[in-house]
Amino acid sequence: MKTNKLIQLSLTLFFVITTACVSTTEDPSVTYEKWKKDNEDYFKNMKDSASYRLCDIPVNRGGGSFYSKIIKKGDSLSICPISTDTVLVNYRGIMLSGYIFDQTYIGQNPVSDFAATPRYFVVKKLIAGFSEALMQMKVGEFRRVVLPQDLCYGASGVSIIPPYSTLVFDIQLIAIGVRSSSLN
Repeated sequence: MKTNKLIQLSLTLFFVITTACVSTTEDPSVTYEKWKKDNEDYFKNMKDSASYRLCDIPVNRGGGSFYSKIIKKGDSLSICPISTDTVLVNYRGIMLSGYIFDQTYIGQNPVSDFAATPRYFVVKKLIAGFSEALMQMKVGEFRRVVLPQDLCYGASGVSIIPPYSTLVFDIQLIAIGVRSSSLN
């Protein structure tokens, strides 16, 4: 009886050791091919959404386009920020799966969230699509933007955001020209 348990234990240990040494690495291009296609299809199908408008980026700033929907209009007399401006914003970043990867507020609307923690940014130091969206906004405006992967993190991804990710951002522009000692 002890011999059978010893043999069983030895076989189990052998199986664990040999399977642990087998390489299961996949080619990243194969791993993300479906993800990439799903994200590209989502962005292409945005053209059928009546509530979003296509925003084109001038060629001299890199070109491309993204979709945008104004949720709350801003101050019509306000100017839009330029790339070198420092801005104060509330935002939420969402993957197409619905996963929120970063946010400065909780709930549906940063305007009514008194616990929101807006952040300072220099516009040109953000991902291209986020920067371009900000440069079209007025102070007080709250909008949702859908950015294709080439205006986000592209084929490399970053941290928890996989390569080829189309991203959705809810952005509230609170102020332009603000200063923070933490900005360079």
